[in-house]
Amino acid sequence: MATRIRREIEPKWVSWYIAKRFENALVKPRCPLGPIPEELVKLHGLSKAIKVHRPWRPEVDACVILPDRIILVEAKIQKFMDGISKLPVYKSLIPATPELKAWKDLPVEMRLLIPAEVEWVRTAAKKMDVKIIVDAPDFILKVWEDRDKYWTKPLMEEREARKEKLRELGYV
Repeated sequence: MATRIRREIEPKWVSWYIAKRFENALVKPRCPLGPIPEELVKLHGLSKAIKVHRPWRPEVDACVILPDRIILVEAKIQKFMDGISKLPVYKSLIPATPELKAWKDLPVEMRLLIPAEVEWVRTAAKKMDVKIIVDAPDFILKVWEDRDKYWTKPLMEEREARKEKLRELGYV
């Protein structure tokens, strides 16, 4: 039984959404946010310090820069709470983000991309000033529909067999 490769489907979904909605905008996918420590800037200069500090900075799925605003896009197939809670933090980091210095004074709109309508998500997002976008291609809808199969007996047995194989190989 082969170990499955991690699926990176949310970035593909975000690209699909942005291509559909913002074809002529400046887009920064997986945009890092937040300040760069002054010590690193003094030691390396700003350009290199940005690269050195990249692994420790949070990143939004996409930052869309329009003439009149910045749109932060975060996509979540299931963990909606993560998206709702991350977006206001991301928004707060924009003024301190060197890569976005030229646009730091623009208003910021936060969008959470989800595959289906979920009432509590809409209610919570409204209070956080996060706009919910329900829009998904077929490959995302398939993942959304498969989530209910996770606790079925065949899939539980498949996961247990995989864990046993990993134990035998010394990975667990």
